[in-house]
Amino acid sequence: YLSETSRIFVGPDNEIIHHATQWEILHNPDGSERERRPKLLQDPNVAGERPLMWTGKMMKKDAVARKFVFSGKMQIQHINGLTYDFLFSMAKNLADEDSLMLLGGGAKGSEPLVFRRGGLSYRGFLEGRVDGDRYALILHLSNLELKRPEPEEDEEADS
Repeated sequence: YLSETSRIFVGPDNEIIHHATQWEILHNPDGSERERRPKLLQDPNVAGERPLMWTGKMMKKDAVARKFVFSGKMQIQHINGLTYDFLFSMAKNLADEDSLMLLGGGAKGSEPLVFRRGGLSYRGFLEGRVDGDRYALILHLSNLELKRPEPEEDEEADS
């Protein structure tokens, strides 16, 4: 079993690199490179003193499924009777509305969710399911939004 491991970077000659600059490469929809810049390492914002904030923005499940690509999910669980009541009512509210609640980090809930330093930032969508006295709260994570490409000028002239 492995424990207490660290990530290291090695160069082409298999020597450890002590100072590496990570780059973020942005691409156009056609795959060509649009911009190259040093990657900003964000600090995590979900395991701190400040809880995740409900934004109050409810979105219908089918609309979210057509607009975002989900790359992961986490289940939120209660730890005692008090948190059970609170989370059950959240799940029931979301299930009754047939909607997902947008969650965010930061004081106003407007920041993306970052789970580890330098990790990907996500949008969080909370889904509630209820079956009798049982519930499931699922946090869906997305870091990719689907957008319709704008038509090229040649296609517009042909229309």
